[in-house]
Amino acid sequence: MKHANNFDFLRFVFAFLVVIGHTIILSARPEFNNEFFAAMPNYSVFCFFIISGFLIYSSYDKFRDLKKYAINRARRIFPAYFFVVLFFSVFLFLFSDKNFLDYFSTDWLKYLGVNLFFMNFLQPCIDGVFGNNYICAVNGSLWTIKVELMFYIFIPFLFYALQNKSKGRKNIILTAIYIFSILYSSLLAHNGKDELSRQLPGVLSYFATGILLFLNLAFFKKQINLLLPFAVGIVILEKGIFSVNLVTPFALGIGIFWAAYLKLPLKKFAKYGDFSYGVYLVHFPIIQIFVQEKLFERYSFYAFFSCLALVVIFSVFVWNFIEKPVLKRKFNHKSVV
Repeated sequence: MKHANNFDFLRFVFAFLVVIGHTIILSARPEFNNEFFAAMPNYSVFCFFIISGFLIYSSYDKFRDLKKYAINRARRIFPAYFFVVLFFSVFLFLFSDKNFLDYFSTDWLKYLGVNLFFMNFLQPCIDGVFGNNYICAVNGSLWTIKVELMFYIFIPFLFYALQNKSKGRKNIILTAIYIFSILYSSLLAHNGKDELSRQLPGVLSYFATGILLFLNLAFFKKQINLLLPFAVGIVILEKGIFSVNLVTPFALGIGIFWAAYLKLPLKKFAKYGDFSYGVYLVHFPIIQIFVQEKLFERYSFYAFFSCLALVVIFSVFVWNFIEKPVLKRKFNHKSVV
Protein backbone atom coordinates (compact mmCIF):
# COMPACT_ATOMS: atom_id res chain seq x y z
CA MET A 1 0.00 0.00 0.00
CA LYS A 2 2.81 2.38 0.88
CA HIS A 3 4.19 2.61 -2.65
CA ALA A 4 0.80 2.74 -4.39
CA ASN A 5 0.34 6.32 -3.25
CA ASN A 6 2.15 9.62 -2.71
CA PHE A 7 2.48 9.41 1.08
CA ASP A 8 6.31 9.37 0.98
CA PHE A 9 6.32 12.60 -0.97
CA LEU A 10 3.71 14.20 1.29
CA ARG A 11 5.62 13.31 4.45
CA PHE A 12 8.75 14.93 3.06
CA VAL A 13 6.80 18.06 2.04
CA PHE A 14 5.24 18.37 5.50
CA ALA A 15 8.62 17.82 7.18
CA PHE A 16 10.17 20.53 5.00
CA LEU A 17 7.31 22.92 5.77
CA VAL A 18 8.03 22.39 9.47
CA VAL A 19 11.67 23.35 8.83
CA ILE A 20 10.70 26.51 6.93
CA GLY A 21 8.15 27.52 9.57
CA HIS A 22 10.52 27.00 12.48
CA THR A 23 13.26 28.91 10.67
CA ILE A 24 10.92 31.88 10.30
CA ILE A 25 9.77 31.72 13.93
CA LEU A 26 13.10 31.02 15.65
CA SER A 27 15.16 33.45 13.58
CA ALA A 28 12.61 36.26 14.06
CA ARG A 29 14.06 37.96 11.01
CA PRO A 30 11.62 40.44 9.42
CA GLU A 31 12.78 39.58 5.88
CA PHE A 32 11.71 35.95 6.45
CA ASN A 33 8.29 36.82 7.83
CA ASN A 34 5.44 34.97 6.16
CA GLU A 35 2.27 34.17 8.07
CA PHE A 36 1.37 31.20 5.91
CA PHE A 37 4.70 29.40 6.33
CA ALA A 38 4.96 30.42 9.99
CA ALA A 39 1.68 28.54 10.63
CA MET A 40 2.88 25.41 8.82
CA PRO A 41 4.66 23.64 11.72
CA ASN A 42 1.38 23.09 13.56
CA TYR A 43 -0.63 22.12 10.48
CA SER A 44 2.14 19.89 9.14
CA VAL A 45 2.36 18.01 12.44
CA PHE A 46 -1.40 17.44 12.38
CA CYS A 47 -1.09 16.16 8.82
CA PHE A 48 1.63 13.77 10.01
CA PHE A 49 -0.82 12.45 12.61
CA ILE A 50 -3.48 11.84 9.94
CA ILE A 51 -1.00 9.99 7.73
CA SER A 52 0.14 7.94 10.74
CA GLY A 53 -3.44 6.98 11.51
CA PHE A 54 -3.89 5.75 7.95
CA LEU A 55 -0.57 3.96 7.47
CA ILE A 56 0.05 2.53 10.94
CA TYR A 57 -3.46 1.14 11.29
CA SER A 58 -3.23 -0.34 7.78
CA SER A 59 0.13 -1.87 8.70
CA TYR A 60 -1.30 -3.56 11.78
CA ASP A 61 -4.35 -4.68 9.82
CA LYS A 62 -2.07 -6.26 7.21
CA PHE A 63 0.23 -8.26 9.51
CA ARG A 64 -1.91 -8.68 12.66
CA ASP A 65 1.24 -9.73 14.52
CA LEU A 66 1.84 -7.80 17.73
CA LYS A 67 5.49 -8.80 18.06
CA LYS A 68 6.34 -7.88 14.47
CA TYR A 69 4.37 -4.65 14.81
CA ALA A 70 6.26 -3.67 17.98
CA ILE A 71 9.65 -4.50 16.44
CA ASN A 72 8.86 -2.56 13.24
CA ARG A 73 7.70 0.48 15.19
CA ALA A 74 10.73 0.39 17.49
CA ARG A 75 13.17 0.10 14.58
CA ARG A 76 11.48 2.94 12.74
CA ILE A 77 11.46 5.37 15.68
CA PHE A 78 14.17 4.59 18.23
CA PRO A 79 17.55 4.46 16.39
CA ALA A 80 17.34 7.86 14.71
CA TYR A 81 15.71 9.44 17.75
CA PHE A 82 18.35 8.17 20.20
CA PHE A 83 21.17 9.12 17.83
CA VAL A 84 19.91 12.69 17.38
CA VAL A 85 19.38 13.23 21.11
CA LEU A 86 22.84 11.83 21.96
CA PHE A 87 24.66 13.53 19.09
CA PHE A 88 23.40 17.05 19.73
CA SER A 89 23.70 16.75 23.51
CA VAL A 90 27.46 16.21 22.98
CA PHE A 91 28.03 18.28 19.83
CA LEU A 92 26.50 21.43 21.33
CA PHE A 93 29.38 21.64 23.80
CA LEU A 94 31.25 23.28 20.92
CA PHE A 95 28.69 26.12 20.98
CA SER A 96 28.41 26.38 24.76
CA ASP A 97 29.77 29.14 27.01
CA LYS A 98 30.64 26.52 29.66
CA ASN A 99 33.86 24.64 30.22
CA PHE A 100 33.98 20.85 29.90
CA LEU A 101 33.11 20.00 33.51
CA ASP A 102 30.39 22.64 33.81
CA TYR A 103 28.76 21.58 30.56
CA PHE A 104 28.78 17.82 31.16
CA SER A 105 27.20 18.26 34.57
CA THR A 106 24.18 16.80 36.35
CA ASP A 107 22.07 19.28 34.37
CA TRP A 108 23.36 17.72 31.13
CA LEU A 109 22.73 14.20 32.47
CA LYS A 110 19.18 15.18 33.40
CA TYR A 111 18.58 16.60 29.92
CA LEU A 112 19.94 13.43 28.33
CA GLY A 113 17.95 11.10 30.59
CA VAL A 114 14.54 12.73 30.23
CA ASN A 115 14.94 13.23 26.47
CA LEU A 116 16.00 9.63 25.88
CA PHE A 117 12.80 8.63 27.67
CA PHE A 118 10.68 10.97 25.48
CA MET A 119 9.96 13.38 28.35
CA ASN A 120 11.64 16.43 26.85
CA PHE A 121 9.00 18.69 28.40
CA LEU A 122 10.73 18.13 31.76
CA GLN A 123 14.00 19.66 30.52
CA PRO A 124 14.09 20.96 26.95
CA CYS A 125 17.23 23.09 27.48
CA ILE A 126 20.91 22.54 28.27
CA ASP A 127 22.55 25.14 30.48
CA GLY A 128 24.99 27.26 28.50
CA VAL A 129 23.41 26.71 25.09
CA PHE A 130 20.86 28.88 23.27
CA GLY A 131 20.30 31.01 26.37
CA ASN A 132 19.88 34.20 24.33
CA ASN A 133 17.74 32.63 21.58
CA TYR A 134 14.00 33.18 21.19
CA ILE A 135 13.60 29.93 23.15
CA CYS A 136 16.36 27.85 24.75
CA ALA A 137 14.99 24.43 23.73
CA VAL A 138 17.55 22.20 22.04
CA ASN A 139 14.94 20.33 20.02
CA GLY A 140 11.44 21.70 20.42
CA SER A 141 10.01 19.25 17.88
CA LEU A 142 10.53 16.12 19.95
CA TRP A 143 7.19 16.42 21.79
CA THR A 144 5.41 14.87 18.81
CA ILE A 145 7.43 11.65 19.03
CA LYS A 146 5.94 10.96 22.44
CA VAL A 147 2.46 11.45 20.98
CA GLU A 148 3.28 9.07 18.11
CA LEU A 149 4.51 6.41 20.53
CA MET A 150 1.34 6.66 22.61
CA PHE A 151 -0.69 6.25 19.45
CA TYR A 152 1.35 3.18 18.45
CA ILE A 153 0.51 1.63 21.83
CA PHE A 154 -3.16 2.51 21.36
CA ILE A 155 -3.43 0.92 17.89
CA PRO A 156 -3.50 -2.79 18.92
CA PHE A 157 -6.14 -2.11 21.58
CA LEU A 158 -8.27 -0.20 19.09
CA PHE A 159 -7.82 -2.87 16.43
CA TYR A 160 -9.04 -5.68 18.68
CA ALA A 161 -11.90 -3.50 19.94
CA LEU A 162 -13.04 -3.00 16.34
CA GLN A 163 -12.39 -6.56 15.23
CA ASN A 164 -15.45 -8.59 14.17
CA LYS A 165 -17.60 -5.45 14.08
CA SER A 166 -19.37 -4.27 10.95
CA LYS A 167 -17.95 -1.34 9.01
CA GLY A 168 -20.87 0.77 10.18
CA ARG A 169 -20.11 0.11 13.85
CA LYS A 170 -16.42 0.74 13.29
CA ASN A 171 -17.27 4.10 11.76
CA ILE A 172 -19.55 4.96 14.67
CA ILE A 173 -16.88 4.10 17.25
CA LEU A 174 -14.20 6.09 15.42
CA THR A 175 -16.58 9.03 15.01
CA ALA A 176 -17.25 8.92 18.77
CA ILE A 177 -13.49 8.96 19.42
CA TYR A 178 -13.17 11.90 17.03
CA ILE A 179 -15.92 13.87 18.78
CA PHE A 180 -14.51 13.13 22.25
CA SER A 181 -11.06 14.29 21.12
CA ILE A 182 -12.46 17.53 19.66
CA LEU A 183 -14.44 18.29 22.84
CA TYR A 184 -11.46 17.47 25.06
CA SER A 185 -9.00 19.67 23.13
CA SER A 186 -11.55 22.51 22.83
CA LEU A 187 -12.15 22.48 26.59
CA LEU A 188 -8.44 22.63 27.35
CA ALA A 189 -7.83 25.38 24.78
CA HIS A 190 -10.76 27.37 26.19
CA ASN A 191 -9.11 27.20 29.62
CA GLY A 192 -5.76 28.40 28.30
CA LYS A 193 -4.07 24.99 28.28
CA ASP A 194 -3.04 24.94 24.63
CA GLU A 195 0.00 22.72 25.17
CA LEU A 196 -2.06 20.00 26.84
CA SER A 197 -4.70 20.23 24.12
CA ARG A 198 -2.03 19.11 21.62
CA GLN A 199 -1.33 15.88 23.48
CA LEU A 200 -3.37 12.69 23.48
CA PRO A 201 -6.31 12.44 23.56
CA GLY A 202 -6.57 16.01 22.28
CA VAL A 203 -5.05 15.18 18.88
CA LEU A 204 -6.69 11.76 18.59
CA SER A 205 -9.15 13.29 16.11
CA TYR A 206 -6.35 13.46 13.53
CA PHE A 207 -5.32 9.83 14.01
CA ALA A 208 -9.00 8.77 13.95
CA THR A 209 -9.43 10.64 10.67
CA GLY A 210 -6.61 8.65 9.10
CA ILE A 211 -8.10 5.36 10.31
CA LEU A 212 -11.55 6.31 9.00
CA LEU A 213 -10.04 7.06 5.60
CA PHE A 214 -8.33 3.66 5.54
CA LEU A 215 -11.39 1.69 6.64
CA ASN A 216 -13.49 3.40 3.97
CA LEU A 217 -10.79 3.45 1.31
CA ALA A 218 -13.00 2.43 -1.64
CA PHE A 219 -15.68 4.99 -0.78
CA PHE A 220 -13.27 7.91 -0.46
CA LYS A 221 -11.40 6.97 -3.63
CA LYS A 222 -14.70 7.11 -5.49
CA GLN A 223 -16.03 10.31 -3.89
CA ILE A 224 -12.84 12.28 -3.21
CA ASN A 225 -13.26 14.79 -6.05
CA LEU A 226 -16.75 15.59 -4.81
CA LEU A 227 -15.68 15.89 -1.17
CA LEU A 228 -12.56 18.00 -1.75
CA PRO A 229 -14.31 21.39 -2.41
CA PHE A 230 -16.41 20.94 0.74
CA ALA A 231 -13.26 20.14 2.75
CA VAL A 232 -11.51 23.27 1.48
CA GLY A 233 -14.57 25.36 2.29
CA ILE A 234 -14.78 23.94 5.81
CA VAL A 235 -11.14 24.80 6.57
CA ILE A 236 -11.61 28.36 5.26
CA LEU A 237 -14.75 28.85 7.35
CA GLU A 238 -13.45 27.29 10.55
CA LYS A 239 -9.92 28.70 10.59
CA GLY A 240 -10.37 31.90 8.61
CA ILE A 241 -13.69 33.15 9.98
CA PHE A 242 -14.93 31.33 13.07
CA SER A 243 -11.58 30.28 14.62
CA VAL A 244 -12.85 26.85 15.65
CA ASN A 245 -11.54 23.35 15.08
CA LEU A 246 -14.55 21.06 14.78
CA VAL A 247 -14.38 19.52 11.31
CA THR A 248 -10.94 20.79 10.25
CA PRO A 249 -9.11 17.54 11.19
CA PHE A 250 -11.39 15.52 8.93
CA ALA A 251 -11.25 18.17 6.20
CA LEU A 252 -7.43 18.08 6.30
CA GLY A 253 -7.68 14.31 5.98
CA ILE A 254 -9.75 14.67 2.82
CA GLY A 255 -7.12 16.99 1.34
CA ILE A 256 -4.29 14.61 2.23
CA PHE A 257 -6.20 11.63 0.81
CA TRP A 258 -6.80 13.49 -2.45
CA ALA A 259 -3.11 14.40 -2.76
CA ALA A 260 -1.98 10.88 -1.76
CA TYR A 261 -3.92 9.21 -4.58
CA LEU A 262 -3.44 11.90 -7.19
CA LYS A 263 -2.03 10.39 -10.37
CA LEU A 264 1.44 11.93 -10.29
CA PRO A 265 4.86 10.31 -10.90
CA LEU A 266 5.71 10.47 -7.18
CA LYS A 267 5.05 6.93 -6.00
CA LYS A 268 8.76 6.08 -6.02
CA PHE A 269 9.77 9.33 -4.32
CA ALA A 270 11.54 7.46 -1.48
CA LYS A 271 13.40 5.11 -3.84
CA TYR A 272 16.75 6.38 -2.56
CA GLY A 273 15.70 6.94 1.03
CA ASP A 274 12.92 8.02 3.35
CA PHE A 275 14.41 11.25 4.66
CA SER A 276 11.33 12.90 6.17
CA TYR A 277 11.83 11.55 9.71
CA GLY A 278 15.47 12.61 9.71
CA VAL A 279 14.56 16.09 8.45
CA TYR A 280 12.05 16.42 11.25
CA LEU A 281 14.46 15.21 13.96
CA VAL A 282 17.57 17.23 13.08
CA HIS A 283 16.22 20.57 11.92
CA PHE A 284 15.47 22.30 15.22
CA PRO A 285 18.95 22.23 16.82
CA ILE A 286 20.54 23.19 13.49
CA ILE A 287 18.28 26.25 13.27
CA GLN A 288 19.07 27.09 16.89
CA ILE A 289 22.81 27.02 16.15
CA PHE A 290 22.31 29.40 13.21
CA VAL A 291 20.31 31.72 15.49
CA GLN A 292 22.85 31.66 18.33
CA GLU A 293 25.76 32.32 16.00
CA LYS A 294 23.79 35.18 14.40
CA LEU A 295 24.16 33.66 10.94
CA PHE A 296 20.64 34.69 9.88
CA GLU A 297 21.36 38.22 11.09
CA ARG A 298 24.63 38.40 9.16
CA TYR A 299 23.83 36.53 5.97
CA SER A 300 20.02 36.69 5.69
CA PHE A 301 18.70 34.49 2.88
CA TYR A 302 22.12 32.96 2.24
CA ALA A 303 21.98 31.58 5.77
CA PHE A 304 18.31 30.62 5.32
CA PHE A 305 18.99 28.39 2.32
CA SER A 306 22.27 27.11 3.77
CA CYS A 307 20.36 26.02 6.86
CA LEU A 308 17.78 24.16 4.77
CA ALA A 309 20.53 22.47 2.77
CA LEU A 310 22.38 21.42 5.93
CA VAL A 311 19.19 19.91 7.35
CA VAL A 312 18.68 17.82 4.20
CA ILE A 313 22.33 16.71 4.09
CA PHE A 314 22.29 15.64 7.73
CA SER A 315 18.97 13.82 7.27
CA VAL A 316 20.48 11.88 4.34
CA PHE A 317 23.36 10.90 6.63
CA VAL A 318 20.95 9.79 9.38
CA TRP A 319 18.98 7.68 6.91
CA ASN A 320 21.94 5.95 5.33
CA PHE A 321 24.04 5.34 8.44
CA ILE A 322 21.47 5.06 11.26
CA GLU A 323 17.96 4.29 10.03
CA LYS A 324 18.45 2.13 6.95
CA PRO A 325 20.96 -0.35 8.41
CA VAL A 326 18.68 -1.05 11.39
CA LEU A 327 15.55 -1.36 9.27
CA LYS A 328 17.23 -3.86 6.93
CA ARG A 329 18.75 -6.03 9.66
CA LYS A 330 15.98 -8.65 9.92
CA PHE A 331 12.93 -7.26 8.22
CA ASN A 332 13.07 -5.68 4.80
CA HIS A 333 12.95 -1.90 5.40
CA LYS A 334 10.28 -1.52 2.72
CA SER A 335 7.84 -3.35 4.98
CA VAL A 336 8.23 -0.70 7.66
CA VAL A 337 5.85 2.21 7.17
